[in-house]
Amino acid sequence: MPLHDTHADQNLLHQLQQSDEQALATLMKQYYADLYSYGIRFTTDTGLVKDAIQEVFISLWQRRNNAPAILSFKYYLLRAVKNKVLKSLHQLHHNTPLADWQDGYPFFQEFSIEKLIIDKQVSEEKAIAVRNTLALLSKRQQEVIYLKFYQRLDHGQIAELMNISRQSVYNLLHETLQKLRSLWQAEFVK
Repeated sequence: MPLHDTHADQNLLHQLQQSDEQALATLMKQYYADLYSYGIRFTTDTGLVKDAIQEVFISLWQRRNNAPAILSFKYYLLRAVKNKVLKSLHQLHHNTPLADWQDGYPFFQEFSIEKLIIDKQVSEEKAIAVRNTLALLSKRQQEVIYLKFYQRLDHGQIAELMNISRQSVYNLLHETLQKLRSLWQAEFVK
């Protein structure tokens, strides 16, 4: 994260600790779209996701005086929303222990074709091939790609969010990128 963003985050944290409601409003405006985009990857229940985001901000406000030094609000909030959403899903479907989900918790990702076309200026055929190739990845592989390249989190943050070791993140990313390369090559060798 650039130094400016860290400095801005620290200013917001200080303002929040001073009971500045505008700081909370700024955080909500700044991060709501990213939080919603990530939360909706775990469930199609938009109400559950919106409730989870609201609960995270309420909790942050209630604990503002005891808030630890948050180096990255984006990471902190993404982690909190993921935990709230998964906990709510677990409570709704309490037949599976949360710890047993491992690779089994839901993660839905529809990679944006439009963004890929604009960003990479690839042909429509290649964009469809990318979407089809990404759809062949496991849910964990899709999540690690989403967090690394769409949310731009570092390996440590991804490790904590996915509840795996930092080395596992490196391994999972390497394995995923290797799989993408081989799938991509297979797509165009046909």
